[in-house]
Amino acid sequence: MAIKTINSSKSRKGSKPEDASVQPPSESKINRQLERNAGRLRELGDKKDAAPKEGFAVRDSGVQTPALDRALALLEYISAQSEGATAAQIRSALGFSANLVFRLTKALIVHGYVERDADEGRFLLSQKMLMLAQPKRDERSLGQIAWPTLCWLRDMTGESAHIGIRAGFECVVLERAIGLHLFKFYVEAGARGPLHAGAPGKTMLAWLPEEERRQTLKEMPLESVTKHTITSKDVLERELLEVKEKGYAMDLGETLDGLHCLGAPIWNAEGRVCASVWITSPAPRLDKAAEHQHAPAVIEAAKRISDALK
Repeated sequence: MAIKTINSSKSRKGSKPEDASVQPPSESKINRQLERNAGRLRELGDKKDAAPKEGFAVRDSGVQTPALDRALALLEYISAQSEGATAAQIRSALGFSANLVFRLTKALIVHGYVERDADEGRFLLSQKMLMLAQPKRDERSLGQIAWPTLCWLRDMTGESAHIGIRAGFECVVLERAIGLHLFKFYVEAGARGPLHAGAPGKTMLAWLPEEERRQTLKEMPLESVTKHTITSKDVLERELLEVKEKGYAMDLGETLDGLHCLGAPIWNAEGRVCASVWITSPAPRLDKAAEHQHAPAVIEAAKRISDALK
């Protein structure tokens, strides 16, 4: 870029001549200043567009990391969409500019945290997110360690077997072995469900240290998912005590009407419950009689996985 200078002493009569020692700014310095100004304009544009919509918003961490705050908000929004999200949906939900959506999704794709469907252009979370969340042993993820036991549990009960971990107030499915029956229930890896409304979540809550459990129940929103969901903290506390006495938890349509689950806790090498293993079944196949029949197998599966983590 050529820089043209004008001697103002010749253009205005009586004006004081400029000091010949004052040099015009270099081209590289001007370019750097232009780049900084452009960056500030992009930042201001992003902030202007950041009006939250549809109940989603960027939460300010308070530590001056706006780019990270926005990237995390984008990941959370995509995670909440069962079929992924288009760029237009992300812009509408989070109030992001098209340029910001492009830059964030491009970076997340490059790093392997987001994938884009080639046909519909929808963004989806990759399996890398699940891999990061899983406990590991000898470079193997919890899902990989548990896989042989999940298959054993499926073969023993005929029902779909799952393993999942806690993420905040939710349970996240890591892996599943699909049941053998013609009609079966199973949940895909990456699916989430409220801790208080299912057997796996109740097992992970029941064995929390007492003070931590009480604080968690105090903060946890006990929202109703079905008419069977426990929404009383006192009732849930009593339920968790029963779970500890039995060594396993039951879910009788608390997450989905007609779906029953039976789960047991998985312990890590530090002696803390880190996950849960469970089976899912249509209600008629997992009644009280089947509960007593399948509980030993579920508890044994939990023990095998726990031993593999030590």
